[in-house]
Parts: sequence; structure tokens; C-alpha cells
Amino acid sequence: MFILIVGFLNSKTVFGEENKRAELEVQIEQLEQEAAALDKDLVRVEGEKKTLASELAALDTEIKQRSLSIKKVALAIKQAVLAMQDKSEGLEVLSKKINSSKDALAYSIIALRKYDEEDWFSVLLKNTNLASFLVSVNNLNVVLTDVEKKLTNFKEEKSLLEKEKIELEDFQEEQENLRVLQEVERRFLAQKKKEKEEIIRLTKGKESLFQQLLQLKKRDISSLKTQLFYLEKTGISAEDAVRFADLAAKRAGIRTSFLLALLEVETGKQFEDGVITVGTNLGTGNWKNDLYNCYIRLGKKRVAEAEKRAFFEITGKLNLDPDAMPVSRRPGYGCGGAMGPAQFLPTTWLRFEDKVVELTGHNPPNPWSVEDAFTASAIFLAEAGAFSQTEAGEIKAAKTYLSGNPNCRKYICRSYSSRIVSLAKDIGRVL
Repeated sequence: MFILIVGFLNSKTVFGEENKRAELEVQIEQLEQEAAALDKDLVRVEGEKKTLASELAALDTEIKQRSLSIKKVALAIKQAVLAMQDKSEGLEVLSKKINSSKDALAYSIIALRKYDEEDWFSVLLKNTNLASFLVSVNNLNVVLTDVEKKLTNFKEEKSLLEKEKIELEDFQEEQENLRVLQEVERRFLAQKKKEKEEIIRLTKGKESLFQQLLQLKKRDISSLKTQLFYLEKTGISAEDAVRFADLAAKRAGIRTSFLLALLEVETGKQFEDGVITVGTNLGTGNWKNDLYNCYIRLGKKRVAEAEKRAFFEITGKLNLDPDAMPVSRRPGYGCGGAMGPAQFLPTTWLRFEDKVVELTGHNPPNPWSVEDAFTASAIFLAEAGAFSQTEAGEIKAAKTYLSGNPNCRKYICRSYSSRIVSLAKDIGRVL
């Protein structure tokens, strides 16, 4: 009876969690539909002749968009938390199962060792006839088969545990990235509200229409620094960010505003994780602790060795001491080891190194150099679809930059690419 009650309660809990997930999906879908309608409104308003009234209408629409986006991200974070809870509980059950398998395997090995300690002559003497001797031989075969079976099960369970741990880290990374996007959206919303206040102030003034539009242009120029908040926190001034991004974008054939938007969101992500400190565009980690040893601890020795070789190759070409070169610090999930302003992992940097040389003339290129790093990012994005300079191509490029998959359908991919495209429009109006 007790087992039936426990089973009922467990099934009720699982059913309840499934209902929660389904409800969250419905709520997010509803917000997505509202956001799509606002997008159409914004396109219509932006197509109107530029006046204070049209600017105010556009800002109202953008404020609604950002408010909706913050709500969507909050719901997505709840989804990620539920998924992490499920995964953590599954890991706990699997760990207990592995411990039980380990104990059972140990007992079987002890039994096998007892047989192993006796020679066949002693076994033969112990048994008074051939039948009992054959029974002993059969028992040994049973133990051997049992050990082999348990050892296979143990290896499979251990392999599954490693896979589940990696998936849990993916959920943790997704949750952290969503929190970062939520912060970026909040900053953007606050900026739009300030701009709205400024326009309302202008409408109450006595300036001519020309003077009012001139004021708007001045406001746009000063707002660029606000748009590049996180990039500035890394020690790259807004002026340098625009200059090097423009140079890199033109070399690679993509839009400057898109490259700046992606670097802003990406840098904000790294900064919020504590990976980049204020006043420097370099990381605060070390290749051995945050890159190599981290992957070793995760059981990814091949990845660890590949990243180590690539890192030593890069620093060797530049005559730099690998132990002295900072990389991104390991966050609460996954591993660090990303280099410079664009946060490239060593193996990824090597993929684009020749192209960076071709476009900049810097041989060898330096991932810790703003110009080289921005150029590498631009090349990556161009190859991922941004070369088309269309919204569809840029969305694919942003998704690839985040996940490696241009068709990623995870909410984090949709939210990340949407935020970048939206910010690119905002920056594009200023440039």
C-alpha cells in the first residue's frame, strides 16, 4: 500500500511539473504573437516621415517590445530551472544506481577471487566425484559471466552519467545566458524610457521642427555610448569600438551595426559572468586551471589536449608566455579559456587565423588585439550568413555564434538573435 501511495505521489509530481512546462510554453507562445504584432507596428511607424510624433510612437512600440521580451525571458528562465531540477533528480538516482552496481560488482569480484586462489588440483580433491567437480566448474563460469555482465552495466551507467552531467551543464549555461539577456533587455528598456522623456520635453518646447530634429540627432549620437555600455566596460572606448568594428565589417562584407550589436551582447554576457573585468578587454583566468584542467575534470581529455595544443600554438607564434596570457575564467558551468575581446576559444581562433592575416596583413594575428579580434568575429559571422546583410541571414549568423547551429530552435537562440537584430537597428540609426 505504501509503495502504491508513493508511486501515486511521484506520478502526481511529474504530472504537475509537465503541466507547469506546458503552461509556460503557452504563455511564451502568446507573448511571441504579441511581439510579432508589435514588430509590424514598428515597421509601419518607422516608415512614416520623421517627426517628434513618429519618434514617440516608435519609442512607445519599442518600450512595449522590450517589456514583452523581459516577460518572455523570465518565463524561459523558469523553464530552464524546471529542466535543471528534473536533470538533477535524474543524476541523483543514477548516481545511487551506480554506487549499488559498484557494490554488487565488488562482491562478484571477491567471489571470483576465491575461485582464483584455488588451483584445479585442490578443487578436484575437494570434490569426491566428477559430477560435483563439474558443478564447481559451472559455478565458476556463472560468476565469470556475472562479473562480465555487471562490469558492462557499470561502464554503460557511468557513460550515461557523464552524458547527463554535460546536459545539466548545458541547461545551466542556457539559464545563465538568459539571465544576461534579461539584464541587457532591462538596460535597453531603461534607455528607451529616457529617450521618450526627452522627446516629450522637446514637444513642450518652442523650438522649430528643424531645431527639434537637430536635437534628436544630438541625442542619437550621445546615446551610442549607452548602447555600447558593456564594450566600454572592457576598456574599449565607444569611438574605438565603432572604428574597429567598421573596419572589420567592411573587410568581411557585413553590416557594422550588426557586428557592434553582437559584440555588445556577447561582451555583456562575458562581463556579467565575471569573465572580463572593468578596465581591460582581457580575461581573468588561466589556460591551465580554467581551460585544460576544467575539460579534464569533465572527462573530455581529447578536447582538453586539442585546446591546449591550439593555445600553445597561438602564443608560440606571438612569442608570448602562455602562463602569462589571460583567458576567460571558468564560470559556474562548463569551462573558460576564451581569448581577448571577441572571446574565441583557441581551436576556433585557428579556424579563422589565415583569413584574419589575409584581411589585416597582421601575421601572426593576435586574439588579444581589438582589430584582429573584431575581424575574426566579422569573418565568423560573414561565413555564418551575415554576408547577405539581411535580417534572416543575420539571425542565422547570431544563432551560429551562440550555439554552432544556424537553425537552433531553443528559446535562448531565438532570444539572443532577436536582441542582437533589435540592437543593430538601434545602433544603425545612430551610425
